[in-house]
Amino acid sequence: NCGFGDLTLLQQEECVGPMCLKSLHEAHAKVGNPRKFLFEIRSIIRELLEQLDEMLGLLNSGDENAIEGGEGIYGKGEETLSGIQLYKGETLLELTERWRFLYRKLYDEESDKFDLSRIPDCHDNARFDKLHNPRLGLTSTLNKLYTRVKLMADCVVPQEYGTSIEEKRDIGNKMCHALLEKIKYDMIIARTDNQVDMRYMINMDYSAEIPVNTLGRRIRTRLYFTSESHLHTLLNVLRFPSLKGEGVYDSSKLCPLSKRGLEIVNSTPELCYLTQILFRLFEDTRKDMNDPKRFRVEIVFCPGADATPLHTPLASSSDSSRFDTAKLQIVSKDNLTCKDLEDYFNESIKEGRMGEQLEEDLSSKRSSVHPFLGSNVGATPSKEL
Repeated sequence: NCGFGDLTLLQQEECVGPMCLKSLHEAHAKVGNPRKFLFEIRSIIRELLEQLDEMLGLLNSGDENAIEGGEGIYGKGEETLSGIQLYKGETLLELTERWRFLYRKLYDEESDKFDLSRIPDCHDNARFDKLHNPRLGLTSTLNKLYTRVKLMADCVVPQEYGTSIEEKRDIGNKMCHALLEKIKYDMIIARTDNQVDMRYMINMDYSAEIPVNTLGRRIRTRLYFTSESHLHTLLNVLRFPSLKGEGVYDSSKLCPLSKRGLEIVNSTPELCYLTQILFRLFEDTRKDMNDPKRFRVEIVFCPGADATPLHTPLASSSDSSRFDTAKLQIVSKDNLTCKDLEDYFNESIKEGRMGEQLEEDLSSKRSSVHPFLGSNVGATPSKEL
């Protein structure tokens, strides 16, 4: 029954992770007692369902007429639900059942446990309805719900990829080694003057519109579209270097991120839509081709469209800031060479492959020793509270 603030610093680190993860610790401090906070979230979802069921009751009584195909819900009088527009043709019944499903799955009354894996779903649904279904007339309830599930998601989501530094690094290596190999390969090709798949030129038909001084340059840009899970684990790999058997963790020794860069990443509570991690490769042609300092890298980070959806088009139709993304910020060390980053990636790739192979070997041994236990052997239990 105690709150997060009642724990010692050591206990907080054991539960949440290192104190350097500022946004994570701040979110837990605001939540306080997580179980009590989760019951508050469940109570607000129940309140939302009661309001939606009341709307459905009006529809079923004949007071309203639902027009299918996305045309909205229209009534006979000004005091009814006249004019409600649901996004992409979703019906009021479908919206209600969407929330009813989450309400049932979030908490198991029989076992008296919460399923924390449902918190990101509640967060996404609350954000969705705030942005796309503001005409429901449930702004007050959705505001209360969004504020709480957002805070709870800030606690839960980063811990899906490990709690301790070792866990975050280990999970990151396993999940990202293929992505790191591709990025490393593209950097090698970009800095070598050969004919391998990077020989793209600027389209001169648009030269008047492009603010580029050297229009004859070759384009070596590569875009990687990936999942939120890979973004979290990639950031963990970048900020938590390998121990390399030394036994003492020193993030500043090998980490490609600067002290300020670490503060920026560690203070970011959420990776929103359009989150970006950029690797910019620069060449100093005055230096010898064999000089590692000829090619340097900048790592740039943006947590995406992080504006709050608590304001709606109805409240402020001229407000376009909620579609903006956060500004890009350089998070790498000064004068980080391409060789330094490639060596760092190599270490992570090697550890990722070894971890993957170890898991395959353990899985093979389990299946050979306990073939009669079936698919539940080694299954990962759901996160519950």
